[in-house]
Amino acid sequence: MTLFDFFKKLKRKKIAEPERKISFSQIENYLEKKESENRLKEEQAFGLIQKKIDEFMVSIREKINLAKSIDIDSKKAEERFKSLTNTGREKYIESVENFIQGLESLQKKDLKKFFEDMNRIFSNFNKSTHRNYEKATILIGKEMKDILECLRNFSKDLKKIFDQNKEIIELYRKISALRQKLNQINESKETHKNIDEEIILLDKKITENEKETEKILEKIKIIKKSKDYLKSLETKEKIRLAKTELDKSILDLRQFIDFKALANFFHIFEDQMDIVKAHRNDFKTAFKKDYGDSILLLLNEAKLNNEFIEEKIREIKNKKQEIADCEKNLKEDKTQNLLSERKRIEINISELNDERDRKNKISEKLKEDNEDLKKEIKKDLEDLDF
Repeated sequence: MTLFDFFKKLKRKKIAEPERKISFSQIENYLEKKESENRLKEEQAFGLIQKKIDEFMVSIREKINLAKSIDIDSKKAEERFKSLTNTGREKYIESVENFIQGLESLQKKDLKKFFEDMNRIFSNFNKSTHRNYEKATILIGKEMKDILECLRNFSKDLKKIFDQNKEIIELYRKISALRQKLNQINESKETHKNIDEEIILLDKKITENEKETEKILEKIKIIKKSKDYLKSLETKEKIRLAKTELDKSILDLRQFIDFKALANFFHIFEDQMDIVKAHRNDFKTAFKKDYGDSILLLLNEAKLNNEFIEEKIREIKNKKQEIADCEKNLKEDKTQNLLSERKRIEINISELNDERDRKNKISEKLKEDNEDLKKEIKKDLEDLDF
């Protein structure tokens, strides 16, 4: 067995670490510790960045001064080439100096934001300098190329630092995402607490309404046992039977009226025929409109009336008056208002139950969401090597 094989076996034989547990209240302390460690790394990265910036500043100013010192007029070239070169140099160097000013103004507190701003400065510089660089290099090649090369090297150095410190930015992102989830759980707990209080209040209201219903039912029982209520029931039954007899008397009367003869007599008179048709088609409804006055008038005019019909109509009217007198003396049913109140309370109880069910569903959903969030937080903590 070689030494390399021995180490491979050791690597595969992993020693189980004891499980560490942490409460949600302790996570924030853990995150603060990780953030503090990350901040130290970030400061070190900024220290390295500043060193590269300082080196770049020395180098770029030296190369700018060299490019500025070249006497273009002494070059053997056409005047238009000299003019283009001179203009290109001035504008390109001006852009480089603006780039340097932008670089110096960058805040070095947030690594992510620094690199985003740095990318923006480089992007703006590259967009605005290409043509001026081409003009300047007509007669100034090496010095202008040295400036460009210095910028390129600086860009590469920054990119290398960025690539080496990506985990700093990523860790901040993870910590921020974790805090957001912790905030969601805390907000959810507060919401859950409020919902539980609302459910308790709804239960209380339901109980109060149910007790009120029981009181109403007890009152109704007492009323139904009273003499007045029992007497009222007797009167109502008497009225019901009287109305049945009244309807029967009206229907009995119909068979003694000769509608065919009435129709033959009044067939050319539209108004009278309408009365005849109404009574023939639905005698009870038509008769009850005036209790026989209109049909009796037609019978008299057509000489189709007789003493039996008149006596029958008088009986019907007397029965109607008897019913009216009974109804007039009928006392108010006190149970009706109580029954209406009970119905209103039952509707209210139903609405309260629906609201309580809705709140319970929200509560259950919050619990499920919290459990899912806790699983995500646990996984996120594992990603942070916890």
